[in-house]
Amino acid sequence: MVSTAGREDQWDVIVVGSGNGGMTAAITAHLQGAGKVLLVEKCDKFGGTSALSGGGVWIPNNHYAKAAGAQDSLAEARDYLRATIPPGSVPEHLLDTYLEHAPRMMQFLHDHTQVRYESLDHYPDYYTDRPGAKPGHRSLEPATLLHSELGDEAPHLQLNHQMMYLFDRIGITQVEAQVLMSRSPGWIKVMLGLLWDYWKDVSWWRQHKRGRRLTCGSAGVARLRLSMMQLGIPLWRNTALQSLLGDNGRVTGITAVRDGKTLTLHARRGVILAAGGFEHNQAMREQYLPQPTNTAWSAAHPGNTGDAIRAAQALGAATRLMHGAWWCTTLKVPGEPLPRLSIMEKSLPGCVVVDPQGRRISNESQNYMAYQLEFFARHSEENPCYPAWMVFDNRFRSRYIVGPVMSK
Repeated sequence: MVSTAGREDQWDVIVVGSGNGGMTAAITAHLQGAGKVLLVEKCDKFGGTSALSGGGVWIPNNHYAKAAGAQDSLAEARDYLRATIPPGSVPEHLLDTYLEHAPRMMQFLHDHTQVRYESLDHYPDYYTDRPGAKPGHRSLEPATLLHSELGDEAPHLQLNHQMMYLFDRIGITQVEAQVLMSRSPGWIKVMLGLLWDYWKDVSWWRQHKRGRRLTCGSAGVARLRLSMMQLGIPLWRNTALQSLLGDNGRVTGITAVRDGKTLTLHARRGVILAAGGFEHNQAMREQYLPQPTNTAWSAAHPGNTGDAIRAAQALGAATRLMHGAWWCTTLKVPGEPLPRLSIMEKSLPGCVVVDPQGRRISNESQNYMAYQLEFFARHSEENPCYPAWMVFDNRFRSRYIVGPVMSK
């Protein structure tokens, strides 16, 4: 028998994609004895849409909530999902598997890695009137982390979406964003504290535009990457999946292009695909998603072009829910790299959203997913709902932040 321990084309598990799902899969495979694990990422920076995002996860019965004294149960969480997810769209056994194992996953990461989350006590379930809904503690956001803790890997981290920075420099958490956006009691103190923490870190901001403290999605990804580094799990950037290798119904590896060179990488135990969706593939959007649809409206990572999905389909893999997404209306601001998610401002008092004919589209205060689904239901070629317009009065303008525009 010839040893393959030192060969870079022979692995036990190969993971494609460096977001939360991919890194968690790589870490878990390693910790549970899978052998040699490799994670590949096609872009120059790691983290993908996970790093751009708010970083939140929805996990009922998690140990952080229990430590905070929150009351929850599997039965209540199951009632809530059954009351909110359309019947037949997700098999019951998958819902039960998620509810049972998601809290265990969170505890496992807490016990064995640098992953840490904060319980959001005032972040309610989106459908608060449904059976089993809770006013808080099911949603979590990543605990902050100093960017410098990543060492040599720090420059390669995908930073947060620009909307999660104060003055485009200071990262803010979901809790801080809510306080600042709504001008809740104490918001001035929060802002001054953030400004002071940034300015006193002279050695960092002299060399970096963005502050040292990581928040939201980039903090979550950084904690996972730090854990991978401590466990010795390699991450190859600039390595793009081209195809999956198959043998008698098994996936046995991948072909990939790394720094311009085509590689064949073999996986003894399997390949895990965690490379995101197809938000930036216009042809796939038009094939699968409701209309209207346009890549220019997406706030997701530009690298999400459906590569892993198409590679799996080429081997006959089944797909589900290709018509769905994490829906949210967006604001396109000239000069900014990505559209902004219109999560908060459209829902605040004193604002309505209208279609090109000046007709209100729906209730702006409902959660963004429900709002977008009603948007699609109302839209037609004869009566288009886009572009939509936010209409607000001077009181709203003087009190709230709108996209990048600070209140007066």
